[in-house]
Amino acid sequence: MKTLIHLLFLIIFSGSVSGQRSNTIDCKITYLPSIKNDDKLIKISKQQAKKTDSLIALKSFKIKLSQDDINKFNELYDRKAFDGEKIYKISDSTYSKILKNKEVELDLNLINTIGAKSILDLISGVIDGAPFTLTAKTSNNTFIFNDNFRGMPKLIELREYLIFHFIYQETKFCKPSNKLVEEYFSREKLLKNIMYSLTRIESEY
Repeated sequence: MKTLIHLLFLIIFSGSVSGQRSNTIDCKITYLPSIKNDDKLIKISKQQAKKTDSLIALKSFKIKLSQDDINKFNELYDRKAFDGEKIYKISDSTYSKILKNKEVELDLNLINTIGAKSILDLISGVIDGAPFTLTAKTSNNTFIFNDNFRGMPKLIELREYLIFHFIYQETKFCKPSNKLVEEYFSREKLLKNIMYSLTRIESEY
């Protein structure tokens, strides 16, 4: 069912990508089950286009952490599920390293390798909600991200999420008043995705 919905969503919007102008970001959202659509195209500067190209070229992300980030990390690290088990299970050594360096480095090749063979990623996802297609087009790249603003990105989609997260921090695409988009690309959501990714990496290696 989820696959069929994504295919329908891609078919509806794929035709417009080829005609999209360079140095633009297009945001298309479908709100389910009403099938109400939002579509907003914004122009970005040449400088922002160069930054976008640089983000797309990255093989790893180094994310600096502020003191507020560290405080949130402490909270997430100690957070437990209803059964008393930690939600985010990262080793003490990894956690200590993050606190010491005040940064997290994510190897995108490693993450993609884990995500590509993950059954969890294949079967997980939000069926309804607000599936979207984001398209950043520069003179050098056309970069597309499909996900759902009601959910969290799969591990294999983390690269796309990070790229659009950092674009969003400088240039607010989609409608500025859209709280779903704002929450999806919030700092707290970023930190949760980092913790989840580290948990998945350490469970595999």
